[in-house]
Amino acid sequence: MLTLPTTPPPETPDNSPKGAPQFPDGEIDQFLQRRVCARCYGDLQKAPAPERMWLVICPSCGDAWNFATLSRSYAEALGQIALEQASEVKHNLPDLFPNPHQGKSIAQVLRELGF
Repeated sequence: MLTLPTTPPPETPDNSPKGAPQFPDGEIDQFLQRRVCARCYGDLQKAPAPERMWLVICPSCGDAWNFATLSRSYAEALGQIALEQASEVKHNLPDLFPNPHQGKSIAQVLRELGF
């Protein structure tokens, strides 16, 4: 995963990132169920903020001000498209992805794998 250098924005007096969206108790859990990180497609987590509010963070990519979110269903659709495209690439460009077991018997492959 590519990690870009980032500079966090100045902190506000209440010690939460400036401009980071904050959610009340009733909304944060619904948001976390429906959304994923747009950079890594990973699950998001909540972190406490002042005045009974919550910040959204991505544990893989960084803090609340450093990422966008996608709907979980859209991220799953993107993943499916990527799998289909990878399959097409392997089929259309076999020279780039040779089968290391081609021409070997099942017994030979199992022996190479340590069985």
